[in-house]
Amino acid sequence: MSPVIWIVIGLVLLLLLFGGKKDAGKKGPHRIDHPHVVDPDDYECSVCHRRFRKEQMVCPYCGARFGGRVTDEEEFDEEEEELEAWDEEDGI
Repeated sequence: MSPVIWIVIGLVLLLLLFGGKKDAGKKGPHRIDHPHVVDPDDYECSVCHRRFRKEQMVCPYCGARFGGRVTDEEEFDEEEEELEAWDEEDGI
């Protein structure tokens, strides 16, 4: 085989091994952001799963250092749907 083919195979393998890891916070401890429609946003530790209000990169309960963050918009979507349902009931 020619050296060009070996180089291409090597690059493909490197991309497969290292190319798909876009969010390093998912592997180690990470902060889970929970946005809300009306209330202030809150945050959750991926280690102890306790929630806190202050935006910080160290859990105030277990001391885990967050290597990244992930946003969970499930509660936001539910609150938004609930507000829309109330508006429909009120005829707005």
